[in-house]
Amino acid sequence: MSRTPFSARPSRVVLALAAGTAMTAAVVTYAGAAPAPERAPAKAATTLNWIGVKKVDTEPRSARAGASWTTFLELHENNRGRPGKIIGDGSARCGTVRITHNGSTTQCQRVLRTSKGFLALSAMIDRFGGGPYKGASAVVGGTGSYAGAQGEAEIVLDGKQVRFRIHLGG
Repeated sequence: MSRTPFSARPSRVVLALAAGTAMTAAVVTYAGAAPAPERAPAKAATTLNWIGVKKVDTEPRSARAGASWTTFLELHENNRGRPGKIIGDGSARCGTVRITHNGSTTQCQRVLRTSKGFLALSAMIDRFGGGPYKGASAVVGGTGSYAGAQGEAEIVLDGKQVRFRIHLGG
């Protein structure tokens, strides 16, 4: 009985690698042939002008790094800079992230809720001087009519009022 020298026989490892390479090539070929997923039609750009009126606010009187608080507000249409018709409500979860000789920097996550859906915002705003305080916020998502929302908002904190000018992509 003649035996093939060891070096002439393919090893199990070589056979396994060859089989794996063939399967990978088949999967890549199949995946490459798949049709592109359909995209939802682009939504038109929209700007929302709302005013929140604080109803509950647990913000501490003096800023301290690490302090956190919540705010609940009624959400209104903006009627020439004044609260108009109530369209929903909202909440904020905020914390002081830095204190300097100029004032504090706060980070807030906000959810604005209307009958059309929710919008989620995330911001970090400097509260330097006596206010009102103004800053940018990212629109990080939404539900209902605002599902998949992207964009940014301008927020003005002015005593018991919070003004929102929200620009949704398009």
